[in-house]
Amino acid sequence: MQRARCRSARACRALFFVTPETTGYARFMHIGRSLLVGLCLAVWLGGIGAAARADTTLYKWVDQDGVTHYSDRPAPGAEQVQIPRAQTYKGTPTVAPQARRANAKTVFKGYSRVEITYPEDGQTIANTGGIVAAVAAVEPSLAAGHQLWFSLDGTRQNEPSPGLTATLQVVRGNHTLEVTIADESGRDIVSSAPVSFIYRQNAEASPPRGPLLTPPKKP
Repeated sequence: MQRARCRSARACRALFFVTPETTGYARFMHIGRSLLVGLCLAVWLGGIGAAARADTTLYKWVDQDGVTHYSDRPAPGAEQVQIPRAQTYKGTPTVAPQARRANAKTVFKGYSRVEITYPEDGQTIANTGGIVAAVAAVEPSLAAGHQLWFSLDGTRQNEPSPGLTATLQVVRGNHTLEVTIADESGRDIVSSAPVSFIYRQNAEASPPRGPLLTPPKKP
């Protein structure tokens, strides 16, 4: 027994006695399916896969019942639709605070302490052979490129100190000492308060000299 076939919607209604109610339900289902297809297409176009691909070619056609279809494969009577690649935005990488601090250039904010710690102000130093060791304190540590200069009695030493100490040649008497920090260009940044000290050198005692004492000659 061969089944009857219908070649159009009108023939089907005539063959199966389709009522207006069932026809309305069929149209409702067609509209719902179209909305579902459109929604799926929008999600697919806005998904991650669309952002990674180049321009995409789709095929669009409307069937005999008025339903719109989309496919990536061509169909008879289908219209080719070119979907441009979705635009993407690459954000700036977030840098951790620790990394920012490590990469940032250190800004010099000045010295909180620059002073002479030895000799002390008013100190007396004696019998060192004219050699006096000068010691300075600097906080924070000496910055890169900065130089430390000791000045004795207002005269700056010939060379900057390689550290926080210097060896000075002094004579007997009162002296003043101060230290100055200069930048890379030689410009003075800050100086310590001067300290005063006294240097004494005792004279070496020499045995007395006189005529040679000899017993008197006998007559």
